[in-house]
Amino acid sequence: MKQIAVRTGWFIAAMLGASALIVSWQGTWTAVAFINVAFLLSLVPLSVGGLLFVYERGFFSGFAYGFRRWRKSGTKAERYLEETAAENEADEPPGPSRFAMTYPLLFSGLLLFLAMIAAGYAVQ
Repeated sequence: MKQIAVRTGWFIAAMLGASALIVSWQGTWTAVAFINVAFLLSLVPLSVGGLLFVYERGFFSGFAYGFRRWRKSGTKAERYLEETAAENEADEPPGPSRFAMTYPLLFSGLLLFLAMIAAGYAVQ
């Protein structure tokens, strides 16, 4: 859990630093410009972390298994050969992969996203 918190902190710091570089590169340094850039940058790890989270939970496993079964359904002779070959194999699909960066990406994107919404309302 501590490792997730440390990685989340590093991601937030990197996104805030990248936001500062982008705003200074644009030439007009304002709080609103910084908040806008940081908000948009927070959407990237939030989306990637969300996709990884959904993939880890096995949402796409059912689709892959269904397409594999659909592809195997052919003529009777092909089905008979596949059934005899499948007796030796496990019929269940393997579990989805787990990634170490899922939660740090998800949490850093979410925290920065919410912080920039709050900062945006505070500036107005």
